[in-house]
Amino acid sequence: MSLKNENNIKFSIFLVGFTTLVTQIILLRYFLMIFSGNELVIGIILSNWMLITALGAYLGKKINLYPNKTGTLVLSHLLLGILPLLMALAIFYLRNIVFPPGRTINLIEIYVSSLFLLLPFCLVSGALFTLLSYHLSEIFKTDKINQVYALEAIGGIVGGLLFNFFFIFVFSPFFALKLLLVLNFIAAVVISFGLNNNLTPRVLGLLAIISAGFILTLDLNDAAFEKLFINQRVMEAEDTPYGNIVVTESGGQYNFFENGIFLFSTDNVIANEENVHYAMLQHPSPENVLLISGGISGTIEEILKYNVKSVDYLELDPALVSLGNKYSLNTTSFKKVQIVNQDARLFLKTIDKTYDVVLINLPDPAGAQINRYYTIEFFEELKQKCSGSAVVSISLSSSGNYLSSIDLQVHRAIFSTLKFMFENVIIVPGMRNYFIASDGMVTSDIESLTRIKKISTAYVNQYYLEDELISERRQKIEKEIGDEVLINYDFYPVVYYLEMKQWISKFNINLLLTAGIFLLLLVVVLPRLNIINIGLFTTGFSSTSMELILIFAFQVVYGYAYFMVGVFIMIFMIGLALGSLIVYKRVIIHPRNYSFIQYLIGILSVFTPLILVSIKNNQPLAIVIHIIFIVLIMAFGLLTGLQFTLGTRLQNLSVTKVASTAYSSDLLGAAIGALLVSAVLVPFFGLIKVCLIIGILNFIVGLVILVRVRNR
Repeated sequence: MSLKNENNIKFSIFLVGFTTLVTQIILLRYFLMIFSGNELVIGIILSNWMLITALGAYLGKKINLYPNKTGTLVLSHLLLGILPLLMALAIFYLRNIVFPPGRTINLIEIYVSSLFLLLPFCLVSGALFTLLSYHLSEIFKTDKINQVYALEAIGGIVGGLLFNFFFIFVFSPFFALKLLLVLNFIAAVVISFGLNNNLTPRVLGLLAIISAGFILTLDLNDAAFEKLFINQRVMEAEDTPYGNIVVTESGGQYNFFENGIFLFSTDNVIANEENVHYAMLQHPSPENVLLISGGISGTIEEILKYNVKSVDYLELDPALVSLGNKYSLNTTSFKKVQIVNQDARLFLKTIDKTYDVVLINLPDPAGAQINRYYTIEFFEELKQKCSGSAVVSISLSSSGNYLSSIDLQVHRAIFSTLKFMFENVIIVPGMRNYFIASDGMVTSDIESLTRIKKISTAYVNQYYLEDELISERRQKIEKEIGDEVLINYDFYPVVYYLEMKQWISKFNINLLLTAGIFLLLLVVVLPRLNIINIGLFTTGFSSTSMELILIFAFQVVYGYAYFMVGVFIMIFMIGLALGSLIVYKRVIIHPRNYSFIQYLIGILSVFTPLILVSIKNNQPLAIVIHIIFIVLIMAFGLLTGLQFTLGTRLQNLSVTKVASTAYSSDLLGAAIGALLVSAVLVPFFGLIKVCLIIGILNFIVGLVILVRVRNR
């Protein structure tokens, strides 16, 4: 049984794309939050997503064995509606059931748990591509795989637009998931009523609509977060363009989390005093202070104990400041404090002012976004806004008197990077290890400085601190660091790689071994693909890799990517739609042109780092930066869509077989690219070299395609 209603099929295709993209964005955010994740977690989730979808598309060719294909479509939409909501709830409910509270989840557990959670949804969405390709081609009696590919992308575009520019500002993500449920249940009902003499799908569809109405009334957001933060009362949970912020209460103390990462607790006197006084005490008469993050924890009150003229407090997310004013410190009551909701690096490029003290209160650079505040490029930008004897403070987590070999390398990299820009750099041990840098004199005799300055403090004073002990710990750390120079760069993030290596080392996982396993899989899989699908595999690998690299680079250049990840995925979809629906009509379906597109992907990959370096060096306006990244990502999407359409048109096989093998080849390449780029290639080789590697790979595959076709 097949459908004859063209509009029903096209709406179904559109809704699959819409549902898939919105679900992907929301689940990616939730996975990052519960796993306290970084770019490696993004790579794992995206890799699993595309790997399972590829398997679903491949298994979808078995659809020809079932006579009731339309009934399968109705059931698929019911599953597509309910599964995203169930997955989101499972992420929250299982976090502290499967994994004990407080325990770090290792990479294998992240990989396996996300694989099983994504399995049902991605299998269904992947199989639907093959099924819908069959239905649309049956109606027109010709191959319409490219139209399915394009319509699905258009659905993703609309979903991305609505979520990124409307839902995120008005509704909770759980509301968006409930809306997806309603839309897919409606689609199931519409398709079921298009069948003749078949009562079961209609009854099933009507029951689904009633169930959807009931689910729509439930408040799932608060219930989910309560399960995530056990033994704490969730006061606020707010999803913003910059991240997910949660405020909890326990024992009368408020705790602030961003994307699942603990930021601070209220009334932490020791942390507040160390964050401020170790650096402020070094300057003879600080007047202008720059505070990068952490102001709402109580550090502003400590800064104002000095006779300063102004404090510029930078916090990217205005919602964090708003919640801080509500539950912690009302920063708006201080006349000397100017709150600026802007990325610190962009702020430094536009401000015409110099500072006497700069306090950088950020988490460890375990992710690419935070790493950009620990690089030589940032310290150079900062140095230009420092007065002659300015003091800069930045810190890393402390492990007492012991530093592992990787800890030492991280400390060495930060120390030598700072030393490259400032004449004097010392490390002052405390709850964290504080790097104090200045062109003037700096000392670890904190207790002596507190007596001279007579600043009123509860912890950082002569009654609690012992200069001799601090000096001994400082000398021990600096001696272990040694004289080796290790510089951390924006596009070669040594510290980010070391932090990731440190994280992975806790789980006894070898990155090179992991990469070797994937290479072994390639050796097994690639020979089974025909030359056209090898091209699609390479295109999927390259386009996804370059998409991740551009997201990574956008973080470095502009400062945040939480919001832009969804936007960039949507822009990529626009490129896919243009390439597969419009541009292909202007290209002759010939193997020579197929190999030429492969060369174009290689050329664009090679030229991308030149463009990125030019942006970083010339520092154009923000709107120009956004336009350049949008054009690059759309170009990769367009070439991918064009290559996919040419690849499917060049294969003289059944529609279901071409759809399943071509789509799965494309997604398999994308899955491997997502994981390898985030986990191995960028950390090991840096951004620039990876782009060149991808370019060379496409040149080789393009040449192989051309030679193989000529020899036929």
